[in-house]
Amino acid sequence: MQDTLTHRQLRSLIHVANVINSTLDIDTIFDSILNEAISAVDACGGGSIWVFDKHQNRLIAKSAQGLFYPHIFKSIKLLSGESMTGMTFAQKKCLVFRNELEIKQALSTLTPLNRDLLDRSIRNNIHFTSVISSPILLKGECIGVITLDSFEQSLHFQQEDINLLEAIGHQAAIALEKSSLYREKEKTVRKLSRSIETHRNLANLVVNGEGIQSIMHYIHKKIGQHIFLFDDIGELIGSACLSSFTEEMTDYFMQYAKQIIPSLENSRTVSDITLDNENFQLVVLLLGSKLKSLGVLMILSKQKMSELDISALEHASTILSLELVKEQAIIETQQRLRGEFVTKLFTGQIDEALIVKAKNLNFDSNRNYVAFIINVEERSKVKKVVTDSAIKNLLHMTNKLFLERNLQGMAVMNENQIVALLSYQSKLSSSSIVAEVKKLAKNLQDRIQIKYREIDISIGIGRMKPGLLSAHESFKEAIKCIKFLKNYHFEHPILCYTDLGVQRFILQNSEEELIDFIQEVLGPLIQYEQSRKGELLSTLIVYLDQNQNIKKTADFLHIHTNTLSYRLKRIEEILLTDLNDSQPLFNIHLAISIYQYIKDKDTLQKYNS
Repeated sequence: MQDTLTHRQLRSLIHVANVINSTLDIDTIFDSILNEAISAVDACGGGSIWVFDKHQNRLIAKSAQGLFYPHIFKSIKLLSGESMTGMTFAQKKCLVFRNELEIKQALSTLTPLNRDLLDRSIRNNIHFTSVISSPILLKGECIGVITLDSFEQSLHFQQEDINLLEAIGHQAAIALEKSSLYREKEKTVRKLSRSIETHRNLANLVVNGEGIQSIMHYIHKKIGQHIFLFDDIGELIGSACLSSFTEEMTDYFMQYAKQIIPSLENSRTVSDITLDNENFQLVVLLLGSKLKSLGVLMILSKQKMSELDISALEHASTILSLELVKEQAIIETQQRLRGEFVTKLFTGQIDEALIVKAKNLNFDSNRNYVAFIINVEERSKVKKVVTDSAIKNLLHMTNKLFLERNLQGMAVMNENQIVALLSYQSKLSSSSIVAEVKKLAKNLQDRIQIKYREIDISIGIGRMKPGLLSAHESFKEAIKCIKFLKNYHFEHPILCYTDLGVQRFILQNSEEELIDFIQEVLGPLIQYEQSRKGELLSTLIVYLDQNQNIKKTADFLHIHTNTLSYRLKRIEEILLTDLNDSQPLFNIHLAISIYQYIKDKDTLQKYNS
């Protein structure tokens, strides 16, 4: 090649090499390359260097010299195959356009916008007379183009000009590769520096006791993406999201998280998901270990995260794991202390030490208190559903609900039961507190049934008691409600002691005593019904429910009043009583009420037989 280059061109090539080795600023290199090329080629009046941008899928002018207005010229963005430069890029070889006709044909491929920009960028209406364009090739891939332009009819490009341009193209490829490598290293160094700074700041947050949510906000601020922290049972502990993340998207993502958390096998999972018609990269990082998971950190990113970014987040996960272990230890200690407190409180053995413990747990002895028991039972005996994890989750749900309602109280574990103590201001009325507690119980029941369809729960609620010293009385009443729900037929799984009427009488007697009373009052009628399969007993129940109103009872049973009168007379004959006599009627009414609550009617039938 040296034989085909002039001494001036060789000096230019050497100078280009020196520039490349003396600076890493790619813009300076491009300007120097183009300046040397224009100076070394007699026919050249101007030129440009173009680099292919993969994101825009266009050739972008990085340097323009000669008879151009650079600020306008650099606005041109060429597609592959567009104009002389685009054709060279597409064909990956040096092209020579020797006259105005060939140039005109090449320029006809320009888009209207690019043609307008080109016309406005050329000074004094100068016309191209010839053009040479050489590709910048790197490992066989065209990454850019160098184009030299002639505006003089009398001057023509020579073969040595083409050789020089090709040689400069090789030098430009080396410059681009060096610059790219440098930028990547510089970018890595910056990321490492930021990573070190991030680690230091996270450590400071932990040392200063800022807590998990502060750590989450710091991570969110650093990466600018949606982040969520879930515990080992899929409950959301903390989050930090951009304003574009809607409440509906949050609900969907929480459900999605609960589905995938149990199936996680690796400490790190990276996948692509679509949420609300938007594409995200989902990074899931396990907290703790596979043997003892503490939860997961999830990042929803609009951009693909680099390996360095994910590694930095893994370090943040370690920090969060340590914080979770610390908080879990605190919670377990609190649960133990509260459990011991509630257990002793509900025995009624109140002493000075218990009063001191109450103050330490922020319980005001002058407030009103209500005891609340949630009993948990499995429907299926084949598969165990009520695991320690499930009970822990139920306890978490209960405490969370209390906090949502701004209640001062707590819930603790007691085998397969959750025992809660709710606190209210003394100025609130008993009726308003009962209504609030019932509403709270129904809300909790609904939440539990949605999450655990395989279990049955029953909730017993004691009456409001004034002062902490009498809270054990409310607890005993809650236990009686649970006992009634377990042993006797009742339509609803929630029972408040204030709603108990005749049921209190039932609770104070054994089943044998209750059945003996029913037999004594209703025995002949029950025996008669069993042998004839009649409708007298059901008629009597409706008659009493309708307050002994003949017309209402007949209408309810869809029978004639004469038919009802006949049945009532037959009942009186069988029971040897007068339904208008208040004393026997009271016993009948009470026996009927108890009979309706007896779950095992077979026991009564055997007794009768």
